[in-house]
Amino acid sequence: MKALVVYGTRYGTAAEIAEEITKVLKDEHLDVDLVNAKGLKNCDISPYDLLVVGSGIKMNKWTKESMNFLKKNRDMLSNKKVALFVSCGAANEEKTIPEGQAKYLDKIAKENLTNPPIATGLFGGVYDPNPKGLMSKFVNRFIKKEMEKQGKDTSKRIDYRDWDEIRAWTKNLLTK
Repeated sequence: MKALVVYGTRYGTAAEIAEEITKVLKDEHLDVDLVNAKGLKNCDISPYDLLVVGSGIKMNKWTKESMNFLKKNRDMLSNKKVALFVSCGAANEEKTIPEGQAKYLDKIAKENLTNPPIATGLFGGVYDPNPKGLMSKFVNRFIKKEMEKQGKDTSKRIDYRDWDEIRAWTKNLLTK
């Protein structure tokens, strides 16, 4: 089986998840290519049996590069196994409510795929005490206050991704 992992990232969190997904698939003896959707113009997906497409979430939106990949390849993806994932700072809370899954994954799948994905993954993000960009700095102020109320050290980077969950999710793709 041949797989393609395509990701869009803003701050590197989704890229790190895509790299781990690629590693796990390779460990399972798949032929895997990893591609950053940024700058991706044309991509021949015909040789691939499995496509894993992911994105970081900012302001409730996927990266435009990942979205463009899905839109450009919509027809071809109908004949492939497709899995979708996102990296979202609010994922751990969003997982507890049906709207979280619907907002970040189900809606995107419905709008951009002709067939339902074989799997969707809603994975956590990373708190960075030194955010990049004006909007991230603004949002970070509110997050920081909440984290301080919880007694967390906001001077350090905090990784909310569950790497065991990501690895298990990836291995499960092979059973579908």
